Amino acid sequence: MRVTNKLNFTNSVSNSMNGQNALYKISQQISSGLKIQDSYEDASAYIDSTRLEYELKTLQQVKEATQSAQEMTQNSMKALQDMVKLLEDFKVKVTQAASDSNSQTSREAIANELKRIKESILQLANTSINGQYLFSGSQVNNKPFDSNGNYYGDKNNINVVTGSGTETPYNIPGWDLFFKADNDYKKQITTNVSFTDNRYNLKDDPSKTKYLDGDSKWSHLIGQGYVQDGKLDPDRDFDEKDLKLNFPPTTLYVQGTRPDGTSFKSAVLVNPEDSLDDVMESIGALYGNSADNKVVDVTINDSGQIQITDLKQGNNKLDFHAVAYTPQMETTESFKQMEKFVKDNNLNMDDVTNAVMEQALANGGDITNLQKPVTITLTAQDGTTRDFTFDLAQTDFIRSNMTDSDGNQANGADYDNVYFEKDGNTVFGNVSQIIKGSNAYATDSTKLSEVMAGDSLNTTLNLKVSSKGGNTYDVTINLQNSTVSYPDPANPDQTITFPIMHTDPATGNSGVVTPSNDITYKQLNDVIALFASDKAPTQSINANNGVVSANDYSTYQKNLSDSKSLVDVKMDYKGRISVTDKLSSGTNIAISLSDSASGTFPQPPFTHTSSVSSGPNFSFSANNSLVIDEPNVDLIKDLDMMIDAVLSGNMRADADSSDPRNTGMQGALERLDHLADHVSKLNTVMGAYHNSIEDTNTRVTFLSVNVESIKSNVIDIDYGEAIMNLMQTQLAYQASLKATSTISQISLLNYL
Repeated sequence: MRVTNKLNFTNSVSNSMNGQNALYKISQQISSGLKIQDSYEDASAYIDSTRLEYELKTLQQVKEATQSAQEMTQNSMKALQDMVKLLEDFKVKVTQAASDSNSQTSREAIANELKRIKESILQLANTSINGQYLFSGSQVNNKPFDSNGNYYGDKNNINVVTGSGTETPYNIPGWDLFFKADNDYKKQITTNVSFTDNRYNLKDDPSKTKYLDGDSKWSHLIGQGYVQDGKLDPDRDFDEKDLKLNFPPTTLYVQGTRPDGTSFKSAVLVNPEDSLDDVMESIGALYGNSADNKVVDVTINDSGQIQITDLKQGNNKLDFHAVAYTPQMETTESFKQMEKFVKDNNLNMDDVTNAVMEQALANGGDITNLQKPVTITLTAQDGTTRDFTFDLAQTDFIRSNMTDSDGNQANGADYDNVYFEKDGNTVFGNVSQIIKGSNAYATDSTKLSEVMAGDSLNTTLNLKVSSKGGNTYDVTINLQNSTVSYPDPANPDQTITFPIMHTDPATGNSGVVTPSNDITYKQLNDVIALFASDKAPTQSINANNGVVSANDYSTYQKNLSDSKSLVDVKMDYKGRISVTDKLSSGTNIAISLSDSASGTFPQPPFTHTSSVSSGPNFSFSANNSLVIDEPNVDLIKDLDMMIDAVLSGNMRADADSSDPRNTGMQGALERLDHLADHVSKLNTVMGAYHNSIEDTNTRVTFLSVNVESIKSNVIDIDYGEAIMNLMQTQLAYQASLKATSTISQISLLNYL
């Protein structure tokens, strides 16, 4: 082969360039610390390095996010811990106020301290860190609570990403803090009328006041109520052997809701010699108690009030109401004559009571509107007859400052035939609508069939409305055929009817009659809104084969839209129907809504075994039992009730106080234990969140180190090896240059 100068030159240049490139590459590696600078140098290393870099960035983001979340959980835990401490201080103050030694002035001072504690709890609930509120749910920019404890956040958790496809919550929504139910608590209810020994005239001699207990006789509760003149002898006529009178039994009416959500009504005769324990056992049987199984616990407290506890945790349906009627004569002398006539002729006092009740209920069976006095005829053994005139002594279990559906002051016989309660420009039912099975509060979208106590929605509701414009409406809502009817205001002899309907999905502009089982609370509330705002249809709307024409449906929708500019009718946060007058700070709207079946009871004659029938499907507002404790909480409203109890000095629920529906300081103490435990459990939940996030942060820190190490092995150079390679490459490069220089100096003259 011929070696030319050009070939030598080309090889020299190539060797020089290669050497320079090798030196440059190694120099770049040493200066950057990386094996490669571009992906084409080593695709495998580049891909691994990029993937590991992405993982590092992800881990870094998780680390930063969890550090931020830790700060929020720490601040939230501190706020919750302080809240528990404030609730403990609140309980100490209420306990102090419950002492009999306190004057009204000292109770007012304690109440002011309690208000400050409540305000401090609200301030803690409104804590914000770096412009973010801790307890607003996901709406961290909104202040969660106002001064009345109304919530303006949402129920959502904020989550921090803790890995691929995994998240951990790190907040407690204010809804959970102030309202969420504790399913490990039982519902406990109480009457507010204290049973006392009425053998004595307590109005004339209050020092004789003695609360009855479970061993007390029923006749001691009725006491002087057997006669109007109050001249019965407290000892001889009631308890002295061979001298005590034979009193007639009492008719006891009980109604309520069982733990399983079914309602009932009952009537039974109570013997004068029966103990209150016997009566409470009979009440317990109405709720489902048996010899082998108890579902409720019925007791009488130290103030002579009946308390019922649902023995299943988490239930929130339990309800109770009772009233009793006892035949009463005008004078003690006339009573003794009647009692002697019964005894001499081997008659039965049960028959006397049944005869009195049959006459009293002859006006239609409404126990809230008894016909009295009544006269009954008793027949002697010789066939002669004698008339006796009776009134009825009413024994109340529960009384409230409510107005009944006739516009009168409600008495102890009234149950759910009462008007909604009023607060400023809002009227609301006091009975929460509870969904069967879940124990959750009903919302606008809840179907009535999901709440009803019975198995069939063959129910008629009676709606009485005093409207915003001062008009009155007497409305019948037939849920079975989805029809609303009421007398035409312009022509009371005529009736206007319209169906409960919804938009026809097939046309989008006509209406379809809603099947009874699909009627929602929103549709019921819409009906109420129409009458409360005076926007009800002025002529009947008829459906043809279940379809309402587009014109009629448009008219109905226009009325409904107009009503919503005047009133807002919806389910509130406690599942109660709430009607707000939008254009007034103090509304004149009044609403009464009740199940037509609620006023009917089993009819006499009665026995000493309860005569039981199904109760109404619905109850919206009621003169019912008071709640001492229940799974659901309403923290600020609960504290307000407790402060009111301290101000009024009520130890327990008191039917004669300014607020008969307040459970008093004893009830407050029991409820406070629940509230403190509620907040403590949320603090525990927050602690679990914090620990989980802290563990994640620690794990991510270690993972970052491990991934960084793996990445270093993949992409980073070994400096020792690189420097050796540099030295070797430099020597080779220098040798190449030397050789090139030497060869380039040789010519043909060297061979001559």
